[in-house]
Amino acid sequence: MTHLELVPVPPVAQLAGVSQHYGKTVALNNITLDIPARCMVGLIGPDGVGKSSLLSLISGARVIEQGNVMVLGGDMRDPRHRRDVCPRIAWMPQGLGKNLYHTLSVYENVDFFARLFGHDKAEREVRINELLTSTGLAPFRDRPAGKLSGGMKQKLGLCCALIHDPELLILDEPTTGVDPLSRAQFWDLIDSIRQRQSNMSVLVATAYMEEAERFDWLVAMNAGEVLATGSAEELRQQTQSATLEEAFINLLPQAQRQAHQAVVIPPYQPENAEIAIEARDLTMRFGSFVAVDHVNFRIPRGEIFGFLGSNGCGKSTTMKMLTGLLPASEGEAWLFGQPVDPKDIDTRRRVGYMSQAFSLYNELTVRQNLELHARLFHIPEAEIPARVAEMSERFKLNDVEDILPESLPLGIRQRLSLAVAVIHRPEMLILDEPTSGVDPVARDMFWQLMVDLSRQDKVTIFISTHFMNEAERCDRISLMHAGKVLASGTPQELVEKRGAASLEEAFIAYLQEAAGQSNEAEAPPVIHDTTHAPRQGFSLRRLFSYSRREALELRRDPVRSTLALMGTVILMLIMGYGISMDVENLRFAVLDRDQTVSSQAWTLNLSGSRYFIEQPPLTSYDELDRRMRAGDITVAIEIPPNFGRDIARGTPVELGVWIDGAMPSRAETVKGYVQAMHQSWLQDVASRQSTPASQSGLMNIETRYRYNPDVKSLPAIVPAVIPLLLMMIPSMLSALSVVREKELGSIINLYVTPTTRSEFLLGKQLPYIALGMLNFFLLCGLSVFVFGVPHKGSFLTLTLAALLYIIIATGMGAADLHLYEKPDCRHFRNGDYHVDPGDTVFRDDRSGSFAGRAWTLDRRGLPDQSFSDYRPRNVLESAGSD
Repeated sequence: MTHLELVPVPPVAQLAGVSQHYGKTVALNNITLDIPARCMVGLIGPDGVGKSSLLSLISGARVIEQGNVMVLGGDMRDPRHRRDVCPRIAWMPQGLGKNLYHTLSVYENVDFFARLFGHDKAEREVRINELLTSTGLAPFRDRPAGKLSGGMKQKLGLCCALIHDPELLILDEPTTGVDPLSRAQFWDLIDSIRQRQSNMSVLVATAYMEEAERFDWLVAMNAGEVLATGSAEELRQQTQSATLEEAFINLLPQAQRQAHQAVVIPPYQPENAEIAIEARDLTMRFGSFVAVDHVNFRIPRGEIFGFLGSNGCGKSTTMKMLTGLLPASEGEAWLFGQPVDPKDIDTRRRVGYMSQAFSLYNELTVRQNLELHARLFHIPEAEIPARVAEMSERFKLNDVEDILPESLPLGIRQRLSLAVAVIHRPEMLILDEPTSGVDPVARDMFWQLMVDLSRQDKVTIFISTHFMNEAERCDRISLMHAGKVLASGTPQELVEKRGAASLEEAFIAYLQEAAGQSNEAEAPPVIHDTTHAPRQGFSLRRLFSYSRREALELRRDPVRSTLALMGTVILMLIMGYGISMDVENLRFAVLDRDQTVSSQAWTLNLSGSRYFIEQPPLTSYDELDRRMRAGDITVAIEIPPNFGRDIARGTPVELGVWIDGAMPSRAETVKGYVQAMHQSWLQDVASRQSTPASQSGLMNIETRYRYNPDVKSLPAIVPAVIPLLLMMIPSMLSALSVVREKELGSIINLYVTPTTRSEFLLGKQLPYIALGMLNFFLLCGLSVFVFGVPHKGSFLTLTLAALLYIIIATGMGAADLHLYEKPDCRHFRNGDYHVDPGDTVFRDDRSGSFAGRAWTLDRRGLPDQSFSDYRPRNVLESAGSD
């Protein structure tokens, strides 16, 4: 690397008295720091020391809680300066691809960011082609980002960050988990860019001390405080250390490093030891993806065997197959000479397994965790107290036995996980990246414990890692990439075989050989003169960029697209046919004891109604009871003797009516039907018997229904279901689109790009408005052609009302997120604090916490009036009337 000369220019960032808290956790503690410009500055330290929090404050992605932060000559508390400086800053967040959109292609991801920063089509094409060519991503421009390797995601994130020629590039642990070759290519690319764009400042957070050696200026951090600043050489001289990792350890507080001792590893003496683990052509497939490809190795008893490789290369999958947690697709594996069998409990008791996530029970104390795992491995009850005391003493857990694991520092949790894994005294220990994120002191202490287990207790240790200095401590290692073992042997043998200066260089050489690459570096991108699009208060280009991106993601997401297109149709069919108040096709039978013309006329009058269907007549009460019980008839009617004579004389007549009362409301309706039909028949008989003069009157009033004159359910329910579905599905989809941004981490792009809240919300809303209108036309088609409910009135008026209604519905879906903390809709509003995924979107201070934390409201939020007061349903229901 070529170190750039530090020119006396104003600092790129100045922090004074900066503090940040997350509940009771202190992330930053009164930090005062001037960060030089036009150089590469590294923040070094293990996970949890405040590196990411410091970078987020500098980038403007998080609200400043206490203190002052000046970036590029302005105060980041000032919203106007933050908006103006935003196009001059680029940020790659921690986590490979966290700011990328996995369903979008490589080209579409970069194009999206170029649109946000205001580049026109011609300029976008030039910049994107140059960046993709220089990073080697040009052949993969049409591949979805979710199908890229870790190194390729890393390069794509860099392309997205560099598309607008930033003056300050912020990288939050950009190389964590990627292979050494991708890591080296990444930093060579950064160096080339800095040589061509000399005014660029680069601010990097890293936990790799070897990586930090190449930075111009370092900030060593611990527990939210700055330990020291200066170049790597200055820090080594200041602490009189040979390496940067030793210098960092010597900079730690005395209480934290007093127990530190250098790791001493006695030589491994095989002495014809038996084979503890053996694998032959071990293969694991997930569909068409080959995670582990014909892996072979033999590990003798007592050896420390390392699996070295990047995240996703197959290390964890291999370990799970060896422990029986995953069945192998091909190949065989043996533990202590026995085939790996998940059902073989005796063999599994000889193995201890420690996962990346520390398999501890956070509801139990340290002692209770040890006791529980002792019982799980069937250690005799009388031996458990002594075994727990032994583990506590050996792994230095005596002082924390009554504390819950989640309250412990990462290093102590690591030791507890190791104690849990070995409490049953296994003969083999499988450790899956056990030291990721812990500080160097805890890492060395952990390694010394493993060495003691190997050399003193003859425990075979199989460990996976992506730290080179840890791999050098192993007796033998296997270099793994893309599911394949590239080489195996002692670290020294692998280095000598390649004629390399270090194990990392040897690994890079093996990777290049496997990929068929040369040692020539990729051509750096051609950096034009730094230009930034003019800042606009509102940009249709950015708005439509979000709309286009949302539409592409929706089209490629089968679950959401199916819900968007078919959800309303399916629910319409279910509710249209499933909800019916119609009482029709009632089967009835008559027990006619009169057998006259009048009784037959009464029966014919009833059977002529569309509500009733006549069945064979009844002959007795026994038959009536039997047929009613069997459900053959719903209504039974008894016409008494002399019915016709009494009607002719005007004598009151009583009919017997039996109605099935299984559904009381339906029975009441049937009763009303029978009474109405009987009264209508009596009026008809009376009108025939009376003189015309007696029939005349001043007026005749009859009831007529203007809408739905037949009083049927479908014409009433179907039009009411349409606005209900148009309110439910589009609003739910628009709400999920914002929540999805929060859960995937891409919401950070809102905070670190020039996008405004209105552009973000309206841009995401437009595709769902279009989908809502498509659903509206589908539902109208179902109404007319499937349910036979015709449309009355102006369809244009109804369409315009539906458009207004859907705009309100989708807007409510996104806006109501200010009520919720998480997608499970837990309401949280406490005093002057709001906690929710979309809170920042609706407040004037656009730099809110993207991590879901609470902060004081310094701006007025949404009006207190509920959206339900606007009653948008009335708009649509009244628009279709004629």
